[in-house]
Amino acid sequence: MATTEQKVDPSILGAIKADHKLKHVDTSEKNPLPSMEVLEEEKKRETHLQDINKFPRTGLKRTISQEKNVLPDVQTLAQEKTMHNISQFDKSGLKKAETVEKKVLPNSEDIGQEKKETELRKSIGEFSKDNLKHATTNEKNTLPPKDAIEEEKKQKEFENSIQRFPKGSLKKTDYKEKTCLPSKEDIEAEKSGAA
Repeated sequence: MATTEQKVDPSILGAIKADHKLKHVDTSEKNPLPSMEVLEEEKKRETHLQDINKFPRTGLKRTISQEKNVLPDVQTLAQEKTMHNISQFDKSGLKKAETVEKKVLPNSEDIGQEKKETELRKSIGEFSKDNLKHATTNEKNTLPPKDAIEEEKKQKEFENSIQRFPKGSLKKTDYKEKTCLPSKEDIEAEKSGAA
């Protein structure tokens, strides 16, 4: 180690050994690699495709497929029959009907209610603000004092520092749990003293 210090310029060595206040920086991975599950799934897919390509076709037997002609069910037949009957229906036996449109006029109560509503809207629109008196509002929900805000800030910062604490800097500690039970002689002595 002494030879290293002789080869390096003392000013550079002093700058390296000096206490630096560095800020913690989170690194973000810009080109993430696929996960182990994705790689396993892709590997299974490739081996499956290779197995399909290597499969010996000579061991297969030729099979002739038979197409079965399925007849329509009862509902389909009934629906087709209904559609046929509708298209063949004789319209000459129908009577002509005239539609009478009834217009219900509002009664006097409805008209009076509508008049009141229009007058109210008109009076709201034409209301003069000059006759209003100035009013001051008393705020009853006051803000907490500055000391309480500062105390809450400190509490939040403390909680955040606990959550951001780097757990990797902790050292592992082994512990042994010891239970001190009385010896056989102590138990005998206590029994003899109690008797």
